Amino acid sequence: MTVRFSSKIRIVLAVLFVLEVIQLLYSFGDRSGTASRWMKPMLMFMADTGSEENVNVVPPKISKVEQVKQEPVPNEKPSKQEADNSKALTNEEPSKKVPSNGHSSNESPAKENPAMESLFKEEPNKADTSKQESKPNIDNESSNDTNQEDSTDEEFKKVNYTDDPKGKQPSVKGNGAEQGPGSKAEPFKSQEEGNSLKSVKDLSIFFNDFNNYKIDAESIKDQYKDRKAHEKFAGDKDFLFSKEYLENVLDIPQDTFNKLKDSHTRYVNEQIPKILQSADTFGSALKRDKSWNDYEKTNGYVLIGGDKYSWLSYLVIRQLRATGAEYPIELFIPTQKDYDEEFCNTVLPRYNARCNIFDYDLTKSLKADYGINGYQYKMLALLSSKFENVMYLDSDNFPARNPDYLFSLTLYKEKGLILWPDAWARTTNPKFFDIAGVKVNEKKIRYSKYDHAEAKRLGLDDVKPLDQYSFKDSHFHDFEGTLPNPTSETGMLLINKTSHLKTLLLCLYYNVFGPKFYYPLMTQGSAGEGDKETFISAAHVMNQSYYQTAKGFRWTGYVNKETNKFQSKALAHHDPIKCLETTDDSVDILFMHLSYPKFYPGWLADNNDLVYKTLGEHIRMYGSIYKNVGYDFDLRVLQFFTQGICKNFYDKVGSPIDDTPNIDKSEYMGEYLSYIKRDEEANSIKCEKVFIPHLKWLKETVEEQYKEKSVKV
Repeated sequence: MTVRFSSKIRIVLAVLFVLEVIQLLYSFGDRSGTASRWMKPMLMFMADTGSEENVNVVPPKISKVEQVKQEPVPNEKPSKQEADNSKALTNEEPSKKVPSNGHSSNESPAKENPAMESLFKEEPNKADTSKQESKPNIDNESSNDTNQEDSTDEEFKKVNYTDDPKGKQPSVKGNGAEQGPGSKAEPFKSQEEGNSLKSVKDLSIFFNDFNNYKIDAESIKDQYKDRKAHEKFAGDKDFLFSKEYLENVLDIPQDTFNKLKDSHTRYVNEQIPKILQSADTFGSALKRDKSWNDYEKTNGYVLIGGDKYSWLSYLVIRQLRATGAEYPIELFIPTQKDYDEEFCNTVLPRYNARCNIFDYDLTKSLKADYGINGYQYKMLALLSSKFENVMYLDSDNFPARNPDYLFSLTLYKEKGLILWPDAWARTTNPKFFDIAGVKVNEKKIRYSKYDHAEAKRLGLDDVKPLDQYSFKDSHFHDFEGTLPNPTSETGMLLINKTSHLKTLLLCLYYNVFGPKFYYPLMTQGSAGEGDKETFISAAHVMNQSYYQTAKGFRWTGYVNKETNKFQSKALAHHDPIKCLETTDDSVDILFMHLSYPKFYPGWLADNNDLVYKTLGEHIRMYGSIYKNVGYDFDLRVLQFFTQGICKNFYDKVGSPIDDTPNIDKSEYMGEYLSYIKRDEEANSIKCEKVFIPHLKWLKETVEEQYKEKSVKV
């Protein structure tokens, strides 16, 4: 039976419908499909026939900024089993209350500002952890690699965070391809083949109104009352980082403090909620768009390129693939001058990698307005990545094992952010917590090695009960509401950009205003001042969960025969799960951060990092980790380095002069990277004198047990 309405009723219904449409145009809150459910019935009532067939529904037009539109990544529909496996990566079960850094803590930072409450109330309990970027060479008399002390206690070891058995080899949709166990991901299309490499547009929504939060004050960087904060290891037993000490390192005028607090409070209370109405993730994908299915649950690696960093990142990409890692890779290209077309379109697709070419106009604008550069590019790389789950790697951070499994860990699914520790004691100025609206209570919640040493110095049998300590006689960062030791080292981090959107929005703010204000506030001139503390700090302030690997890194190097001193050449970071099972050196090394030296030709050759200056003997920098990783790490990396940088490594017909199988001159990066091409002649001299002879020596002296796995081409 057809229901008809009088003309008056139809007019009333028409007016109501127009009002609803107007409301939709000014609101982004409804992405559940509610509007579409009532729109057609309303139009049916207005139609004379009462039939759906004559109704032509035209959706309201949405502006580019509202859409935050990103080019969709091509994708095939996954099978049901693959979809189930993929879904397991980002389940939303309530987080367990997990201890972090050896401390069990269910506390949330106490907020001074009630207006912030709505931003925090629905988040899972967060872990109590932290870490930082590390110091160059450590010379001492030790003949062994040094393990930075573990922050794991017995209670922490009992927590069972094993791999998710269903997620060992999850489906991969990171490049729009399905990937099951043993299969390879479909390659990214080249720029000529498709539009997946176009510059990412319409991300300006994340920067709109940022001028409203500028801090109109002089920079506090290097503005010390006396000197910068002491550089001490997190386990130092002698120096007290008290509240009084830390709040008297930087000279922060009261007017500057007030402006910082005002800006931070308004950004958290006004700007973040505003962006949350328009954005579903830290990027341009929207749940209401069909392309969301191509984005959701995608996993991949992100590195930053440009000139010399493209060269370093290329070596990391080669090492990633040599470990067996199969998830796709993005190389962030920040500016026009950083773009090497042949490298992006010819070389990277060989390794299922692509250049993520950022919007040059937006980069230029951000640089002009806020001086965005260096460390701050990490946030732009995360923002513009096509992956929902991102494993970020510095361009000098080489995976020692296949890290693909990290994406499927139950630990990661529950926490959404995994970090790794640095060596250093936390030196954050207490005023940062005041600025951020985080209340720090004079309630000590953990002991430090300083406490135990001080008890012995005072002739006590043991440390005092926790409630007998005050701000005056304890490390400030052992009190409720603070971030614990050690600091963070964000040369690698794993993050879910959807679940941790709030964290990334605040992290973006910290990095935009970082060099002048937040980097100094968080580190006060101590080791590794930069963006490294912004991720854990943002998660802490926004009350979002995170986990920092419990076992400290291992200083990796050798005893210098000329000085008889240990020289650290890399930082070896561990498997976040296996370090809960044991604290000894058998814990798997997962990442090798090759900070000193970095694999630049001039650095390696001119600083005698491969051959002793006086003795003339060749050096194995990383020999102490071979047993742990199961291959000759020096040989693996130098093979990639030499075949990529040495034009004279190949004969006239393009074959390697040492008969390395399965490679040819197409491996030489001078044809693809301007950084290598412009120093071709100088590099050839270094290759002839240092790199090629050193590679030959490494191959001649490699232990039999490591031969098969060391050279990967």
